[in-house]
Amino acid sequence: MLTAQQIYLIFPILGAICGAMLWLNYFKRIDLLEGERIIDVIIAFVIGFLTPSITLWIYYGLGVLDIKFNGDFTNDFLYSLLGVGLSEELSKLLGVFIVFKLLKKRINEPVDYLVFAGIVALGFSVRENFIYYNNYGSQIITGRTFISCLVHIINTSICVYGIYRSRIFNKGNIYLNSIIGISLAVVSHGMFDFFLTQSFLGDFTPLLSSVVYLIGINFWMQMINNAINFSPFFNYEKIASTTKLYTTLFTWYLIIVVIEFSYAYYYKDLLFALKDIGKNMLNEGFLLVIVALRTSRLKINKGKYLVVRLQLPFYLTKNDDEDILFLGLPIKIRGESEKELRFLKYIGKEILICPLDQNQTIIKKERKARLIKKYFLKNDVVTYLVEIYSENNEKNNMYILKPKTSNAGNIDQTYPVAILMSENNNMNLNKDKQTPSYNELKKVEMVYIKTLHEK
Repeated sequence: MLTAQQIYLIFPILGAICGAMLWLNYFKRIDLLEGERIIDVIIAFVIGFLTPSITLWIYYGLGVLDIKFNGDFTNDFLYSLLGVGLSEELSKLLGVFIVFKLLKKRINEPVDYLVFAGIVALGFSVRENFIYYNNYGSQIITGRTFISCLVHIINTSICVYGIYRSRIFNKGNIYLNSIIGISLAVVSHGMFDFFLTQSFLGDFTPLLSSVVYLIGINFWMQMINNAINFSPFFNYEKIASTTKLYTTLFTWYLIIVVIEFSYAYYYKDLLFALKDIGKNMLNEGFLLVIVALRTSRLKINKGKYLVVRLQLPFYLTKNDDEDILFLGLPIKIRGESEKELRFLKYIGKEILICPLDQNQTIIKKERKARLIKKYFLKNDVVTYLVEIYSENNEKNNMYILKPKTSNAGNIDQTYPVAILMSENNNMNLNKDKQTPSYNELKKVEMVYIKTLHEK
């Protein structure tokens, strides 16, 4: 028979393991161009798991000096940045450098730096989470897994991106990049903890932590995006499958919900368990959806470097590419949705452009065409440049295809649907220097595309 203490430990152990599996599965899916060996992943995770010992010694030393949270605004703010943020980020960074030294020959594409850094941070977070679960109970599993784990991963990735940005992308000065990267990570980590533990704005103060968290997620995905765009193993068709990543995150989240529910039911009762899960899912539901969608989206263009900006992972759009209509407002999650990425596999190939409405069409019938390249409009609106052949092949016409992101009926389930658009000013669309905005284009008609053998 298991003792009461052993039973109590089962829940935090399961929670920590499943939390680790959620993000390890994510890293496996995002590093799809050239995956890592399991043994290398284990090495990085174990070293990360050991790094909290460094932080605990630092905290012990600070405690001896009576440097800690004491309720004073200025003291707590500085302690959040320098006591918590700086000590934890430097501890994880030491683990990262050890892993990079041990696995030097295995790091052969830019995204490997972020993947292994993230796994080290995950190991740190899993050990930290286990301590929290053991001390405060396993009713905090979902929040610690989906928020705290990712905060650690994001901030360690920011450090590493800054340190290696010059080497990978030939951007900026190595010393300045490193200082900026580590400083951003420390501030991000410290501000998250500070807002989470303070109450100067009452119940609204923790919402500021959510803002820091969301901005960090978008920052992280932009870094991963650049790393994948510069991979020597770049492959459009493989990358397109990343849009399914949200199913992995949702699946593991539900498993963790079951563990938390079981804990509450075992130690309390059914009503308490239902209320606990309902409260957590209500509090985390918005973040869950936004994070799952944003972390499954990239803005793919081989060799394209995107400026990493401090932005929320969603915005109001006026470009007919919304993902969600919230209270009538068109909301776009940054990055490319599955419907926008579906066109990647046709790049460089001959296709058929087909009118969606046979009664109102300018192209009149199926027309042979060639999808030339991805074409970003102003503000990085995703479109594709297409050359439609004339009937006698004497003069071909250049158009833009704007992927249709909302439901377009049964055809949308089989063939990609797009808005066929032309330039109003007879601009040469094949010249990158002349980039129009979405509103400058003329909508011709709705079309769908298919390969020649599907004729």
